[in-house]
Amino acid sequence: MDNILTNWLLALIAALVAVLVLATTGPEFVAPLEPIATVLSLVTFLTFVIATGAFLVYTASFRD
Repeated sequence: MDNILTNWLLALIAALVAVLVLATTGPEFVAPLEPIATVLSLVTFLTFVIATGAFLVYTASFRD
């Protein structure tokens, strides 16, 4: 589980750095990647929401 979280965080950091680099190079490089970036951002957001919800359900299961 630690490897999955570490890899996910590293991928998120790499994606943020890639967005910063592409933003500085100009819109002609960013335009073709916009649909891919939109899908990846939605998947990342939904994964975060599901993981947060699962964590909250998991912690709530310990309440007496």
